[in-house]
Amino acid sequence: MERENKQKFLPIILGSDENAYSIARAFHEKYNIIPVALCRQPFPATRYSKILEIIRIDRFDEEKTCIENLVKIAEEKLKNYEKLILVPCADYYLEYIAKNKNILEKYFCNKFISYDLLEKFVTKEKFYQICEEYNLAYPKTVICEKKDRLDILNSLTFDFPIAVKADNSNSYDYLHSKFDGKKKFFFVKTKEEYIDIINNMNDSDYNGNIIIQEFIPGDDTTERTLNCYCDNNGKVKLMCLGQPVIEEYKPDAIGNYAAILTDYNQEIFDKIRAFLENIKYVGFVNFDMKFDKKSGEYKLYDLNPRQGRSSFFVTAAGYNLAEFLVDNCVYEKNQDIVYANTESLWLSIPKKIIFDYVENQEVLAKTKRLIKEKKYAYTLLYKKDMNLKRYFFLKKYYKRHIENYKKYFFRKT
Repeated sequence: MERENKQKFLPIILGSDENAYSIARAFHEKYNIIPVALCRQPFPATRYSKILEIIRIDRFDEEKTCIENLVKIAEEKLKNYEKLILVPCADYYLEYIAKNKNILEKYFCNKFISYDLLEKFVTKEKFYQICEEYNLAYPKTVICEKKDRLDILNSLTFDFPIAVKADNSNSYDYLHSKFDGKKKFFFVKTKEEYIDIINNMNDSDYNGNIIIQEFIPGDDTTERTLNCYCDNNGKVKLMCLGQPVIEEYKPDAIGNYAAILTDYNQEIFDKIRAFLENIKYVGFVNFDMKFDKKSGEYKLYDLNPRQGRSSFFVTAAGYNLAEFLVDNCVYEKNQDIVYANTESLWLSIPKKIIFDYVENQEVLAKTKRLIKEKKYAYTLLYKKDMNLKRYFFLKKYYKRHIENYKKYFFRKT
């Protein structure tokens, strides 16, 4: 009798950024359900929202606090729900889950990869090692320890410009480090510029490795982003490819996608599907890559062991991420793989920015056509979650992007 009074399922989201709002909106659109979001503090994306129940927990971004509170809340929620779904929206949350998999798996119906597997691609150095093993192309790369950051210039085998970033720019250590000129990603044109960046970094408390890569020529439209969902048995059930229209350029967000067109490439799908099923991956995963004209192939930059920050482009294209998760983990359906193949545009910036900054005329024409046909969506502009406070807040939020592009935009040439 007690079971009959329980609701079917409840999603518990870890985080409160745009990624968290994206998956919460997917659950709300499909099931009219309000997920619980656990976080240390709410970020702007979820401010004044009514589609999440936000629970603030001091020091929640630390492992011990995170796991203890997660278990406590899960035990309480299982009194009223048959099943719980856990969706981490940051790399360090997924790391905590993987480390405590044996504790958490009895509370949640969706499975997660082991920590042993996560360690194989938790940094770019390790990810490129696994790329070698599975014959996946990636840019020429040098991994550099802190003691060698300056001396490494003497042994580089490729020319400037170069790309420089932390071995894991989403790691807790790098996110919490502070130094002048800090960016998520550095596009470095000269040796002098590189030396200035490293001197500032060396004065900070970031002691991790950095990676130095050849810069693959081409604007943002030559990149691709791939979001996938693998079921609890390690079988790929969804693959959706996106073509970035333009990225963000504000230092703490540089490299994040700001607009994406859906794309289709069966060769990419087949290669990545074989890789994921071979390693028995489970859950959401996101790959970033760029086309190299010299080699005629897409080269992988990284693997994010979660849905991407811009993953709402998948839901907006008609492939609701929450639905794939629920069908597999709650209703235990075994469906055929879906390769996304619809036209749509996802945005996280005002349309004016695209018109002003995108030079690829083919991409610009397609973008304008989809806007005219109203085949576009913003993650945060959700009619069912709009009140006066949120409306005016988001209006200011998007307006700031225009000023940011004026201040920070540069051509990647």
